[in-house]
Amino acid sequence: MPQSQNQQMEQDEQDELLRRRLEERARQETEPEESGKALLKRPQVRAYVNKGQRYEDMHSSASAFFLMGGVLAAIVLLNLTGILRLPLIAPMDLIFPLLAALLAAGCFLVAFSSRKRAFVLKQEAAEEEQQTEDILSWFLKTYTAKELDEQLLMEEPELSGEELVLKRYELIQDFLITGRDIPDQAYADSLCDLLYARLYEQEESA
Repeated sequence: MPQSQNQQMEQDEQDELLRRRLEERARQETEPEESGKALLKRPQVRAYVNKGQRYEDMHSSASAFFLMGGVLAAIVLLNLTGILRLPLIAPMDLIFPLLAALLAAGCFLVAFSSRKRAFVLKQEAAEEEQQTEDILSWFLKTYTAKELDEQLLMEEPELSGEELVLKRYELIQDFLITGRDIPDQAYADSLCDLLYARLYEQEESA
């Protein structure tokens, strides 16, 4: 009886060892597949924030600082005229209005600077928008989705799935770089996204 129990325990240990080996082998076989998929993912660079969005952010920032400066200036004025009495002890009752006035002046200074920068960005945003439309129009008139895929499949007939998507992005970017001088990599990537959407996404969703 004890001998049969020992044999059963040995058999269980062997079964457990075999199960672990099979799991390890399966994991090793799936790892190259997962790493290959990771390589096929399009590399991401910093997200491009267009000048239109930067103008909106700068304009909002200027408005916020104007509001903050106005509130602080109103508090100082009301306090100095005696309309608003703050429960402060000496010498804070003298120091606080001075500090608040300095903060209000700082807020107005930042607000004016931001407003000036926003004005410049607004003009640059209009120019960038026109430039983007010109580049997109030029590319779409020069190349079609069919022509791009024909060129890719001519060189690598087995392309498909995520690998094909990645190669499309690379080819679009190559044509952008050779056809137009675009020094900003993030801007070039944003153009690639727009072009890919116009060339392929409508076709893929159809």
